[in-house]
Amino acid sequence: MNKEKLIENLIEQIKEAQLKLGFVKETIRLYFPFRSLAGLLGIACENSQELQKLLENEFEDTVLGKLTFSTCKGDRIEVRIPASGAVYVKNEVPDPPFLSGIIDLFQQNHSLTISELCSFFAQFSSQYICKKMEPGTDFDYVLYFPDQQPDSWYYCVRLEMGHTIYHRFTEEDYRSL
Repeated sequence: MNKEKLIENLIEQIKEAQLKLGFVKETIRLYFPFRSLAGLLGIACENSQELQKLLENEFEDTVLGKLTFSTCKGDRIEVRIPASGAVYVKNEVPDPPFLSGIIDLFQQNHSLTISELCSFFAQFSSQYICKKMEPGTDFDYVLYFPDQQPDSWYYCVRLEMGHTIYHRFTEEDYRSL
């Protein structure tokens, strides 16, 4: 079981939320599709209930505190992080320059062009990829760094009615889109 990969993912998601919305000392609930969480952990399971049982008592003492897991409607798993986890991320995890920059970029301009996004990515590495996505998908483009430096996420972008939005995905989740 790849516990470290899950902790890293949770920290990155909490940091993104804190950069976008600010810090609040409260319990955080993140929701994962069963297959995404199982893939992240490197676990083969049949369903969300089986995965939830495997995770019981596995994350008692982490840098984020005790993590708890519960199954939700459909095939989702809720990961509950105590308020001490939010405090840890705020106090101990530096703001990643790339993530801070892309959030600022989207906050300053709600109608970015793909050229502007490519220019932003190029500031961090000339080795980024920008691909047009297949028709019929929920997004128009995907941008990412193949060597995962300075960021390992896949940024799926949609240009819609004068607004530009992005969603971040792990490589595994992007490949399953």
